[in-house]
Amino acid sequence: MLYNRKDLVKLIRPWVEHQSKIIAAWEGGSAATNRMDEYSDLDLSLVVSDDQVEHTFDLFEAFLKDHFTIIRKYRVPEPTWHGLSQCFFQISDVTDHLYLDIAVIKESLPDKLMEKDRHGIANVWFDRKHIYDGSPSSEKDMRIRGKKLYESVTQSDFLMILEINKGIARKQFIDVFPTYFTFISRHLGIMLNLKHRPERADFNLRYGRLDYSKEDVKLIEDSFKVSDIESLSIQFSKIQARYQELKTELFDLWSK
Repeated sequence: MLYNRKDLVKLIRPWVEHQSKIIAAWEGGSAATNRMDEYSDLDLSLVVSDDQVEHTFDLFEAFLKDHFTIIRKYRVPEPTWHGLSQCFFQISDVTDHLYLDIAVIKESLPDKLMEKDRHGIANVWFDRKHIYDGSPSSEKDMRIRGKKLYESVTQSDFLMILEINKGIARKQFIDVFPTYFTFISRHLGIMLNLKHRPERADFNLRYGRLDYSKEDVKLIEDSFKVSDIESLSIQFSKIQARYQELKTELFDLWSK
């Protein structure tokens, strides 16, 4: 028998609910954003007392080993950028593409990545202390984050543009493509986010196809289809023009 995502939830949820040291548990990711399909991973957050993080991981791993073989696991080095303790598990006897993304969150952590405008509305399994709060980002936090990102990309854009144009002049496709891709995913991506979805300005291009205009989505898609220096040069002209247009349009809103 191969377990699919729904089967895993049916297996894991009763065990999690039985653990008295787990204060709250919820599914995030695709389950929170209505994007779930047959390829979705199981994105599970467990809130525990600050001194229970490692013990919780140990118990969870032992539970997995009772039912599956752990093929690979990756514990994100700490401190993580988001403050959560996170481990990914690839296990046996599950459908293709399925893995576990387990976040163990200290009860004292202020930001538990719950804002519904950024992370969706979680599927809460239980919440013994009423911890889960999906309130949207505050206007203040959104503006601080957006202004910092606008400043970062507009201060560094000239270097990226110079390097890309240098690579085009040298006709070295392999050398220039990584920088070209970075400019699209970071610099243009942030500008598009500030225009279309400022609450997720730091998401780069992730899920942008759902939020950007059709014209901007097509621009990104076409830009990723380049296969030689000539097509890259043509697309970069279009990318740069759109970036400069957005940079000017958004200046008053995000530079002050």
